[in-house]
Amino acid sequence: MSPGSTVARAARAAGLVLLGAVAARAHHARKSGSADRRWFDMSNELLVEADLAGYFTRLSPAWERTLGWTREELMARPFREFIHPDDLATTLPVARALDASPGEVRELENRYRTKDGSWRWLQWSATSDRRRKYAVARDITERKQVEQERQELLAQVEALARTDSLTGLPNRRAWDEEVQREIARARRSGQPLTLAMVDLDHFKRFNDAHGHAAGDDMLAEVAASWRRALRTNDVLARYGGEEFAVLLPACEADEAIRLLDRLRDATPRGETCSVGVATFRLDDTAASLGGRADAALYEAKRSGRDRLAVA
Repeated sequence: MSPGSTVARAARAAGLVLLGAVAARAHHARKSGSADRRWFDMSNELLVEADLAGYFTRLSPAWERTLGWTREELMARPFREFIHPDDLATTLPVARALDASPGEVRELENRYRTKDGSWRWLQWSATSDRRRKYAVARDITERKQVEQERQELLAQVEALARTDSLTGLPNRRAWDEEVQREIARARRSGQPLTLAMVDLDHFKRFNDAHGHAAGDDMLAEVAASWRRALRTNDVLARYGGEEFAVLLPACEADEAIRLLDRLRDATPRGETCSVGVATFRLDDTAASLGGRADAALYEAKRSGRDRLAVA
């Protein structure tokens, strides 16, 4: 169990205890006829009472510090007007459920607009007694920001793990995942699928003549030129070394050959490439489809390179 989850659970438990106190004090005040507001006014918590029509009827001072609105401003408009539009679909059903099930505690998170136009994330615990709703909220904006930053960092790490650092293309891992997805889609839809293996001709000779740094530059330039020659939904990946792989979804063999010839023509610096092509069959697996394209590539190279062969 992470320290963060332990803290969150402890805060939630404290919030539920405080919520019970809010409801009990409000009930006692009505029962005794007292108009005493001192307990609310002295609290540093985000305490709320609201009527069934959707208006706040009492707020602790912490609301002014958190959102920037005065309590009078917050109570003058339906509270739904302060909620982020994207959060209304989750918030309003909870509010209605409180009216239907008095005494039950409901919890949710949503964003409230501040007076300066920004948004604060609040975590709520709320209950009702058929007359009013009682709630305590916690400002969890910083926690949400940390969570978002963590998710963005994880997404970046995942993207790096699936990207070839030299060419910026999908790497072998990403390619294997994409092939599996496209084969499953082609099998379901019945649409054609073409896979090609592409090898840059005599790359070792280029490296020996110009050096490895120039070879790396060449591979990056080739990748960019070939990517521009393909359609936006086609997949070009670096398979390893000077070998690349191409996946052409919804592409019949004739159109695939036309596209791959255009790719060959786009090879920069007067260099050439060999291409092996295979079209998907219903009994194909990723291994069998790739194996037939690889065999066709071998045939293209055996026949003299700078050509395209079809499995």
